[in-house]
Amino acid sequence: MGATKSLRGKTVFVTGGSGGLGKAISKELASKGAHITIFSRRQGALDEARQEILAARLSEDQEVNAVSLDLSDASKVDEAFRSQPLIADILYCTAGGNHAENGFIVDIGAQQIENCMKNNYYSAAYPAKSLLDIWTEDDKKKGTDGTTGPRLRQIIFVNSAAAFLGIPGSIAYTPAKAAVRALADTLRMEVLRYNGPASSYSIHCAFPADFVSPGFVLEQKTKTPLTKRIQGLDRPFEELVARFPTSEKVASLIIAAVGRGDFIICEDSFAASALFTNMIGPSPKRGLGIVDSLLGLLVGWFVWPALRRKWEGMCRQDGEELRKSAK
Repeated sequence: MGATKSLRGKTVFVTGGSGGLGKAISKELASKGAHITIFSRRQGALDEARQEILAARLSEDQEVNAVSLDLSDASKVDEAFRSQPLIADILYCTAGGNHAENGFIVDIGAQQIENCMKNNYYSAAYPAKSLLDIWTEDDKKKGTDGTTGPRLRQIIFVNSAAAFLGIPGSIAYTPAKAAVRALADTLRMEVLRYNGPASSYSIHCAFPADFVSPGFVLEQKTKTPLTKRIQGLDRPFEELVARFPTSEKVASLIIAAVGRGDFIICEDSFAASALFTNMIGPSPKRGLGIVDSLLGLLVGWFVWPALRRKWEGMCRQDGEELRKSAK
């Protein structure tokens, strides 16, 4: 995959850039010299984030824009992207979350399932679709000047380690994240069709595990007790804050991996990295593939069978406690 040589002067669109990981990514990219446009629903949060990103810039010449937008509306996304003064070189799809859709399938409504898919899958697919349309159209119009070589154009899907799991109580979220992973895998191959003298296309997908952010705080308030026990989150919040990395740390790891040209990014969590090795599918293995191959066998033969039995037992016990409380 394409490696980023320098971010100075590059234009980056960041969806979900008004808070959490999206804002942290935007600030670090700005500190490396990039022009930034952040997209999110709430204008107030966008304006606050913009001020923080402005303060993080490498140079006062860098532009920082904030656009209020429903990222699950394809026509509005396309309209907003096409109205920007500069065509993005890089797109970070970081919008998502599930604090309002946590729960077992019998306890949440169909609208919550739909909303979770909109907030996590469509909010990634529609921006990627729009910008790829813009890029391929631009390639046909401008071509290349013949001196600098093809332009590097990158899309980074900031997904979740949830894409590798089936966590009870997260029934709306995990399918949406699995869909984003499939989108990245498919698009990685599709864009090879568009590589040419004008542009070189590069797709990346990050799978951060738990990290401390405003979204993480909200999720702990709505997750079921069973979900927390399975994930090891059934402990005082202060312990979780000390245990997990910050948004800024995760942002730095993702940006560095994109800069190296990595497609699969699991830099913040060995557990997420190990889980990927047993679910490689059409994704390319990392490095020479030796570690991924060996670790995949270990996870498939020993780790998953043990975890599966453990989690199944926890679900049965939770059901027994539910029935006892209903009597």
